[in-house]
Amino acid sequence: MPTPSLDAVTAALGLAPHEVQAFDPAHPRFDAARGLLVLAPQFEAARPLVRLRYAPATAARILRQGNVEVTPVAALPLDADAWHLPCLAPEDDRASIAGLRGVMERLFAPDGCPWDRDQTPQTLRRYLLEEAYELVDAIDRDDAAGMREELGDLMAHLFMQTALAQQAGRFTAEDVAAYAHAKFVRRHPHVFGDEEAGSNEELLDRWEAIKRAEREADGAAADAPPPGALDSVPKAAPALQRVQSLLSRARRAGLADAPARPLDAAHAAIEAGDPLALLVAAVRVAEAADLNAEEALREAAQRFTAAFADLEASARNTGVEIDALPQGAHRATWGALDVPAASDAPTSEAR
Repeated sequence: MPTPSLDAVTAALGLAPHEVQAFDPAHPRFDAARGLLVLAPQFEAARPLVRLRYAPATAARILRQGNVEVTPVAALPLDADAWHLPCLAPEDDRASIAGLRGVMERLFAPDGCPWDRDQTPQTLRRYLLEEAYELVDAIDRDDAAGMREELGDLMAHLFMQTALAQQAGRFTAEDVAAYAHAKFVRRHPHVFGDEEAGSNEELLDRWEAIKRAEREADGAAADAPPPGALDSVPKAAPALQRVQSLLSRARRAGLADAPARPLDAAHAAIEAGDPLALLVAAVRVAEAADLNAEEALREAAQRFTAAFADLEASARNTGVEIDALPQGAHRATWGALDVPAASDAPTSEAR
């Protein structure tokens, strides 16, 4: 029996064309806030996406042999002529950005969660940082499931912050998206405009030139001096990362080289017994070697953790205390802190 036409299906279901969207396997994204119509030839392609977005018990209508029936999403039949999925409230849309935003805004609403209602941007700050570091850990492990989980937690925190800002009348999630959209389109004229891409170095120079123009425009609009080249380096960034970014941006803004070369400054700090000067000199040495100091030290810490765990295992297996193990085992543990001579990690220049 031939599949009914789209017009015949909408008429049988009593739907006006503007009330639904038709599922298109070539463009499978759909807006669950509108009704979804799936015709029989698209059932196989649509079924996993429908089950992802709709709860199993969600009531859907189907058209089968000219009759309209109601069935839960979990039992959508493949022998029907069409499925009609209902509109979903944002908090019921289980796999969309809008759905996650709806959940967060519901939690922060006056009749939402008491704990969430007591939060402020400041009280949520440490949780946001924890989630960001947990994501970094998952990336370092190349843990896809962990990355998915931590990205979800981080995304939820972004909507927590925008929900609070919206309640306070400061800005909305749409304001944030509009800013980011305009910024990244503006800063990539070689993608969204007519400019040629050029080399990576040329792209970075162009990026910095666009940022300078933005700062000048902001300063002119506010009738005030434009922001400094270092103002956008986050004060809450880890110290090594912050110092390296400050040095890099200051040099790009025109700062002359330091009087002492990085290695000479390190030797002088050692001779003077000045640990602070040595730390700064170490960052300069890393910068001169095109080494990301923060990432390099993180990797060394991970290697040391693994090596010390091996040392502990050796002590357990031999039934002795760690300090009774051969000195060679101790030297190997310390050796884990050595930074490899070659590293392809880029310098940490935040965009």
